[in-house]
Amino acid sequence: MINKIWSVLNGKRSIRVQMLWACILSLILTSISRTIIEISRRLFPDSFFEVSSFTLFFALFIFFFFVLTSRTIRYFGVITDGLQSIAGGNLKYRIPLSRQDELGNVAHNINHMAEQLQQQMEKERQIEQSKMELITYVSHDLRTPLTSIIGYLDLLKTPKYHDEAEQARFINNAYNKTQQLKKLIDDLFEYTRLTNGDVRLSFQEVDYHSLLKQIISEFEPVANEQQITIVQDISPLPLLIHMDIEKMVRTIDNLLTNALKFSIRPGEIKVQLTAQEEHVILSVENVGKPISLEQEHQLFERFYKMEPSRYEYNTPAGSGLGLSIAKHIVELHGGRIWLEHHEGHYKFCIEINKTHSTI
Repeated sequence: MINKIWSVLNGKRSIRVQMLWACILSLILTSISRTIIEISRRLFPDSFFEVSSFTLFFALFIFFFFVLTSRTIRYFGVITDGLQSIAGGNLKYRIPLSRQDELGNVAHNINHMAEQLQQQMEKERQIEQSKMELITYVSHDLRTPLTSIIGYLDLLKTPKYHDEAEQARFINNAYNKTQQLKKLIDDLFEYTRLTNGDVRLSFQEVDYHSLLKQIISEFEPVANEQQITIVQDISPLPLLIHMDIEKMVRTIDNLLTNALKFSIRPGEIKVQLTAQEEHVILSVENVGKPISLEQEHQLFERFYKMEPSRYEYNTPAGSGLGLSIAKHIVELHGGRIWLEHHEGHYKFCIEINKTHSTI
């Protein structure tokens, strides 16, 4: 209690109390000075003394008041200089916090404002950099299959093929490249819609088990061709969940495709569906080359590719948007997606709520 009273009286946290103390001390010091002058009264004429005493009283009061408040006034100058520096574009500047009163709070708020502006500027720079990366990646990814298509069409137009079998091969290759080009454009369009919020999910009640089994049955022939076995741990019992079927199919397909691209041959992909009290967790596991912790953090970022692995085993290159699209779709379902990785063992997990309401 005593400490609280003393904290209020000493004025460290209030400019009003500081000004009050400055006035009181100025009056005390001025009174002492006037007393000293009264002692010297005999040395001056009465009329001259009255004028000099009156003028000197106010002069001394103003002098003492300025001296006692000089520290506060100097800090006003520090704040003003700080604001000018920040307004001039030096967002790294911070006003020294040497007071605990209202001026200290003002300085703290100005520093906080400068920090927020600095973060906003940094965010805008990152957005601008992302735009440039978007243009670069899209240009590269679209140009590669387009160049191949033009090359095959040129061979067919010349014609520079030897027989009908080679002609059919050129046509087939050109068709495959057009499909790859279409997928790249579809991924880019889907990602843009998801990130801009220009999408509404169409929720339906679906048997998650049956849907997953159907997706795996369609995926298995492709995996078997590349010496990958699909291992299922899925209960035959119905598991009704509200979800956007089309979007969730795309998410699961992206995870399976990603596991296929990065799996060591021969190998296996394990798909497990676990129902908990409030959530359902789908996991897709595979074994591939180990990656660093930094690479783990970047996997769900747009356009992130692990180039050496994507082109192994004659697997077509993707857009680098698959996992990012999957992440956005899962979050739109009110769920979350994450990776558990240990020395090349990958386990991607999707968790969604059983009671997620429809929109």
